[in-house]
Amino acid sequence: MVTPQAGDALMSLQRIAAVGLVGFIGLAGTLGLVTVGAVGSTAQTRAPSCVSSGSVSGLTASQAQNARTVVAVATQRGGERAAFIAVMVALAESGLRVLTNPNDPSGAAYPNEGVGYDHDSLGLFQQRPSWGTAAQRMSPTESTHLFLDALLRVPGWQEMTPWYAAQMVQRSAFTGRPTVGNHGSSMVGENYWRQADRAVGIVAAIKGSTITLDCGDAGVPIVQTASAGTHGLPAEYAIPQGTSPAGRLAVTFALAQLGKPYVWGGNGPGGYDCSGLTQQAWIRGGVRIGRVVSQQLRAGAPTTLASLQPGDLVMIPGALGTMAAPGHVGMYIGQGLVVHAPRTGDVVRVVSLKPFISDGLAGLRHIS
Repeated sequence: MVTPQAGDALMSLQRIAAVGLVGFIGLAGTLGLVTVGAVGSTAQTRAPSCVSSGSVSGLTASQAQNARTVVAVATQRGGERAAFIAVMVALAESGLRVLTNPNDPSGAAYPNEGVGYDHDSLGLFQQRPSWGTAAQRMSPTESTHLFLDALLRVPGWQEMTPWYAAQMVQRSAFTGRPTVGNHGSSMVGENYWRQADRAVGIVAAIKGSTITLDCGDAGVPIVQTASAGTHGLPAEYAIPQGTSPAGRLAVTFALAQLGKPYVWGGNGPGGYDCSGLTQQAWIRGGVRIGRVVSQQLRAGAPTTLASLQPGDLVMIPGALGTMAAPGHVGMYIGQGLVVHAPRTGDVVRVVSLKPFISDGLAGLRHIS
């Protein structure tokens, strides 16, 4: 049952499904099947993965957590429609379970929730080796990113029926041409369409959940450099001389947020997530940068530790990211210090640069 809090999300998703069905009636017989190739194992810049927890009616605990991962990643990268499509596909392909496959033994090295036998496909989305490594395909987060990489490359996917868009990515047996393999189906993506109602309910329940999201865990020890009352900022701190005017404004704004709570998706003024804090700080500095870590990784120009200036962005893997796809960002403020919004349950604070990057330095960007 969908909770009352999920009402708005449910109505929105029902419109997606309903409009898609009307459109499909006109599309199924006329559109040619355009396929989108798998993206392979090329390193991609990922947005931070923000995943909630808690039960979802009709799903086991592991299925619910997989669904929440899919919804979080897909919503952040492609919006609610992408989340609906991704959940619909994962339901059809694996029942929202991470599946191994005896035809690709490499998948058995990773946590799983069952065994599949479709070719050499692995994971939630039943992706074959051309999609990525076994580690990527067996990871709910990374396999969702792989799916989104392909979906977002489909021209006009937002205007297609959701199941047609899913078929463009997955290239299942349900091509619209009746065969033994698709049980005589003449509907493109019918296997995904069958899961549409269930996907609507799952996404609406998750989007309407009031359970706290836990996606900002920086994976960094909280190292106080002063009393707790100053949130790590030394009493003797001053913005270094020579800081650019824009950098001074950005740092001043960021430090004015000390003590405000971490809020996933927060852009202030009451709370921030990591990239929301850095974006808002640089807006005050007169420079617009992207909203998420993956976009900020391309902002400004690369720099080095030796050349760091106040206002520069420091990217690290964080708890859920990687060196190639960092999941956390802080702002260098000079004197070997970084200001950042660490994690759910914490507040904006200052830490020393050295422990901040102790688990890996994924990127440094000079903005202005």
